[in-house]
Amino acid sequence: MIDYKKIKKSLKKALKAIEQMEMLDILMRAQAAGHLPPNTFQLFSQEFAKVSQSLNQATHSATLPSSSAAPSENALPPMSYQEWLKKLADRQSTSPSVAPAPSPLSTAGADEALRQSEQRLRTIIDSTPLGIVITNEDGIIEYANQAYCDIYGYTAQEMIGKPFTIVVPPEKKDFWMDLHRKYLDGYKEIRGEWEVRHKSGRPIYILADAARIIGTDGKRKKVTFVSDITEMIKLKEEARQSELQLLQAEKMSSLGQMVAGLAHEMNTPLGFVRNNLELLESKHLEIRELLNAYDKLRTQIMYGTPNDVAMMLAQIDQLSQKVKNRVYEQAPSLYRNSIEGIDRIQDLILNLKNFSRLDEASFKPTNVNESIESTLKIANHLFKGGIQVIKEFSPLPDIMAYPAQLNQVFLNLITNAVQAVDERNGRIVIRTMQQGDNVVIKIADNGKGIPPEHLKRIFEPFFTTKDVGQGTGLGLSIAYRIIEKHKGKIDVQSQVGKGTEFTIQLPINPMQTTAKSTSSPFVESPFLE
Repeated sequence: MIDYKKIKKSLKKALKAIEQMEMLDILMRAQAAGHLPPNTFQLFSQEFAKVSQSLNQATHSATLPSSSAAPSENALPPMSYQEWLKKLADRQSTSPSVAPAPSPLSTAGADEALRQSEQRLRTIIDSTPLGIVITNEDGIIEYANQAYCDIYGYTAQEMIGKPFTIVVPPEKKDFWMDLHRKYLDGYKEIRGEWEVRHKSGRPIYILADAARIIGTDGKRKKVTFVSDITEMIKLKEEARQSELQLLQAEKMSSLGQMVAGLAHEMNTPLGFVRNNLELLESKHLEIRELLNAYDKLRTQIMYGTPNDVAMMLAQIDQLSQKVKNRVYEQAPSLYRNSIEGIDRIQDLILNLKNFSRLDEASFKPTNVNESIESTLKIANHLFKGGIQVIKEFSPLPDIMAYPAQLNQVFLNLITNAVQAVDERNGRIVIRTMQQGDNVVIKIADNGKGIPPEHLKRIFEPFFTTKDVGQGTGLGLSIAYRIIEKHKGKIDVQSQVGKGTEFTIQLPINPMQTTAKSTSSPFVESPFLE
């Protein structure tokens, strides 16, 4: 997984090191012009070494996020020009070798020191694996280090003097030029992952950030730092696909455990619907027989004898008594119960459908209380014997979520609670509430509890204490990842012999949570504006 925080931190260190290197360069130019003592470079030789080391370490760790190289413990703190002059005055007063005025020889030495410092800075920037490019106000590339050229497959000669948009898709050039101008005008940041184009035309992915500087010509320029994360993006996508497969495998496992119970849940209403229809069908035959008798009576009245009419009336009386029995009186109830049974089956099928779909693309307003209710219906067959489910739901606002994934979390926790309690007196309490910008769900049971040595491992993949065939060991691990994906938290507290309580905290709007936690890794300095 890409450690973006570490990369951003390294980019920030690299920028600060470049700032200090630029400040040292200004001091060397001032020395060469005779405005500072000729031994300025010697007095700041240690600073040059520290800045070079900091820049080298920062740029390497920015492109190698898994690097274990130790950071420099003696990194040079940022200083303004005035602070450098004060430091120079302090060292000059304690140095016996400071000459009162520059001589032709010392000026020549200062020129050589300046040339060496510039060469050292260029060597460091050219050798770093972090791509660095400088573009002017018109978007023309004025400098590109070797790493930047290698990322895109160009040579420096092919890039310098060309618009920086040669590395973006043609249909995106206007967007990038507009962003470039906005950034130079003060737009906060352009950090992020971007899809760009290699010289060969294939898409590549970069992690980029930028800083504003004022060039020696007094004009605004943009320094962009680029790291090639194409392979990391591929690995990230492969990991995402593997996670989806595990998620679906666990879901199918959960559904497999539900099948027998759901079959029972459906068979019960199906059974009494069938019985009701059979009774109503037999009564329908009797009614038909009675109607036929009335038809015959009409014929006898018109063409028969009084004796025939009397016999038909007696037959109709017998049939009427037969029809007007218990089934006839209960017919409305039989019809109503049958409709309720069909509704119950339809509800089970609907909840099963809602639970089983991946719903990956459906990030939408979700009512947590309704999701829990739907899950309880799916798991209804689990509540055997005297297991009691207590619902303490508070009114909740809708949250932005993947509802099917939350259903899977709730089903896993409820199933675990049922398996932990005694069938005779088990008690499961489900509470929901709103706390600030979050919705909180608590699922507690009075079961056997979790031993401390297992408690710290329950969210690990494939960890389970159940018998073979009773679970995959992925349920809680996937639940943890789903809640994490929603920018939420899941916690557990348990005491052996007393029970367990899981607490889930979900932000009402995860996107706002993400926005609040995101800030630029760069701090604007006096000589970047």
